[in-house]
Amino acid sequence: MGTVKCVESAGELGTAYNIRFKVFVDEQNVPVELELDEYDNDAVHMLALEGGVAVGCGRVVFFEGYAKIGRVAVLKEHRGRGHAKMICEKLIDIAREQGSRKAVLDSQCSAEGFYRKLGFEPEGEVFDDAGIEHVRMVKTL
Repeated sequence: MGTVKCVESAGELGTAYNIRFKVFVDEQNVPVELELDEYDNDAVHMLALEGGVAVGCGRVVFFEGYAKIGRVAVLKEHRGRGHAKMICEKLIDIAREQGSRKAVLDSQCSAEGFYRKLGFEPEGEVFDDAGIEHVRMVKTL
């Protein structure tokens, strides 16, 4: 299994963006203009590394009283090896360290079971985001 690290440079941030584009834009057909947003500049970004090579990413954005985890992506050929779990656990740890009382994420419905295993519970109705069904999930920290 690999490791995770905080993004510390513009080059590493570019690597995270490249992973996101491969997974969300190329693979899942999310419109390119929706992939980067106004929260990227303020987010804490993570990279998952396997053999020193970046294979996954995620971010956490802080709001009043809660942290929003998102853009968790692992390259197709590296899935099933625990990278997404490591990314999420580290983002949850960072949220807790920053004093957030809960972590929130908008899960693709196909990933709901994965996030349940991390202690998230669905909240509200299923909704469409970029043509993909999502559900908001919450974890008390």
